[in-house]
Amino acid sequence: MSQRKYISATILIIVCTTSILSALILREVRNLQNYMGYIAENGKSALFHEEFINQNIAFRLSRAFSSKAPLDSDTQKKLAELCHHVETVGSISGLNLKTKKVATLDGTLQTRNLSCEQWISDIPALPILHETETKTAPKYSFSNYTGYAFNNIRYYIDLAHNYIYINHLVDSRNYAFSNWLVGDGDSINIARSGHTITIDDSALNDLIHGENIVSHIYKDGYTRKNIISMLTPVFVNNTVKGILITDVNINDLATSFKTFDRPLLWKFLSLYVTDNTTGADILFHKPAIKSIDLINHKEDITKYYTLHIKLDAIYIIISNMWLVALYLLSTWLLIRYTQKQLLRHDSLSRDNITDAMTGLYNRKVLTTELEHKINTLIEKNIPVTVVAIDSDGLKKINDTLGHHMGDKAIQSLGTALAQSIRKSDYGIRLGGDEFSLILIDSTLSKSRDVISRAQDHLQAIDTDKIVAFSYGSYQLHQDDTLEVAFLKADELLYQHKRNKYEAR
Repeated sequence: MSQRKYISATILIIVCTTSILSALILREVRNLQNYMGYIAENGKSALFHEEFINQNIAFRLSRAFSSKAPLDSDTQKKLAELCHHVETVGSISGLNLKTKKVATLDGTLQTRNLSCEQWISDIPALPILHETETKTAPKYSFSNYTGYAFNNIRYYIDLAHNYIYINHLVDSRNYAFSNWLVGDGDSINIARSGHTITIDDSALNDLIHGENIVSHIYKDGYTRKNIISMLTPVFVNNTVKGILITDVNINDLATSFKTFDRPLLWKFLSLYVTDNTTGADILFHKPAIKSIDLINHKEDITKYYTLHIKLDAIYIIISNMWLVALYLLSTWLLIRYTQKQLLRHDSLSRDNITDAMTGLYNRKVLTTELEHKINTLIEKNIPVTVVAIDSDGLKKINDTLGHHMGDKAIQSLGTALAQSIRKSDYGIRLGGDEFSLILIDSTLSKSRDVISRAQDHLQAIDTDKIVAFSYGSYQLHQDDTLEVAFLKADELLYQHKRNKYEAR
């Protein structure tokens, strides 16, 4: 088998299989880049859904506050009784300040407004904050979001009566929402309170005029965690009565963005948001193993925030191990198959140009390619000598000893010649008992050494001493062809034969 052919075929196979592998991995990378967008959309949908719930609750509060009917005597009496449950902790008054004492309320109301009669009429509407289910949404909304439900802290700040209601029970002995109860005279100062959670004046102005806004990331004084607040105004008679606030815990963001169809991927995923105003990064999901980020996805999720999703290269390696294994196996199999085919082809080619009786070349080796090769050698002043060889007395051997001995004589001569030449030389059986040697880088004097070696080998092989041969050697000159060389070598061969017979 030609080493050059094998190397070329191997390189071609590796290039082709590597190209296919690269294309498949590149396709997987593009799919993963699209999947990063899907993760971003999943989280944005969860946040949008939470924002929708916040707006829905604000709308229902507005409707409840606006549709207050004149209180009958029984209702007035019940509300008046609630005022007897008002507690005081330090400078904070309200309901359920320490534990749940008011059965109709599941959260805590804190205020510095000591006039219970002013805010007590709002109490029947406040349980709306606990009703996060929006029953009409599935029927009439385009949204079909059914994913993660946030367990958020939600609270309502009433600017008309200066109180705050939280949808969780809060032990006011340990914590009071003082930042929202900052007074400006007898009224809550919403601007000063908004600044405590990094809301700027422009956003506050939009809020007062009916816009829903989102705060920057800040550390919540109550939970001691990083949060984002969604703020929605609550209107009564075209006037802002209060503000509904939902705190989204940063730790919940990882859950809201999480997808469940690729659990392994999340072990190698980094998620964080950048505050576009402050430049601060808040990491809310980090990978179990970290090496090099191969895929980076960036997307704005609000005016203030840019989401970053980064996928570690280890995931690409692990998830495509089967593809790499298939690549290695298929490449190896193709190389082995090609090797076998080249060997088979060489074997067939060799059989085609090989003499079955002697193992030397046959006439089919005398091709234009060989002619061109020899011409090139001669042009480079590399000597080439042709030796014509013929067995002596083969007809007599056949007639007296039998054709099987004649065949043996031919085989013995062919073996002796094969053992006397180099791999770079050509030993050819032209037919019958006629042989020819093409000796590369060999002068006439060197060709005599070859003949001498052949005679020595033949003596060792021909134990019956029945084989002899004559020869004629011719060294090619410039512009000589193989045909000319063979003819001149034959002339010298027959001259050698005549001389041998005349000497007898």
